[in-house]
Amino acid sequence: MLSKPTFLVVIWLLVFSAAQAEESVLGLYEAEVPVEDQGAEQRQQALREALEEVLNKVAEAQHTPVDPARIDAALEKAERYVQQYRYTEEGLWVLFDRRAVDGMLEQGSGTGQATLEALQLRITGIRSLPDYAQVIHYLGSLKMLSSAQPRLVTPEAVLFELRSRNGKQGVIRAIVHDGFLAQRDRDASIPTFHYSP
Repeated sequence: MLSKPTFLVVIWLLVFSAAQAEESVLGLYEAEVPVEDQGAEQRQQALREALEEVLNKVAEAQHTPVDPARIDAALEKAERYVQQYRYTEEGLWVLFDRRAVDGMLEQGSGTGQATLEALQLRITGIRSLPDYAQVIHYLGSLKMLSSAQPRLVTPEAVLFELRSRNGKQGVIRAIVHDGFLAQRDRDASIPTFHYSP
């Protein structure tokens, strides 16, 4: 069982790591491309190049198949997806609207929001900050997951909310196959795994 000070540190780490995860996700939606000048024509070309870079990053991270014709149509109207931009010493930095980009990719893949399933996963055996770091690193390495966020921390377990296009059984099969976490209580409504360092 975790002591109270350790428990508080774990909670702080969870909040901090969730903020870091959100920041890294936002990094998918930005790009910086070189420009020769700050004219309108150069800006439009740079916005198209930046959007193409972002669409490729996001599609790869989310394992989303894309429709090339839909991508080409989006690139012609790249300014519609821009949340903000600014000129830098290296060129034009652009941040694109996350919802607009995700929506376009989902429509273009023929999948849609319903295919991104939320599920909960309970992990026991996390007794220290290094344990937590190992588990969150492992979950982050699973390419089928688009996110893994801690939702509840108790001295006995951490409850994570996962988002995946592979469904609950696909995620469970992948975790069992990897062997990093040991499955516990297979009949539980919330899949439970145990971490042993």
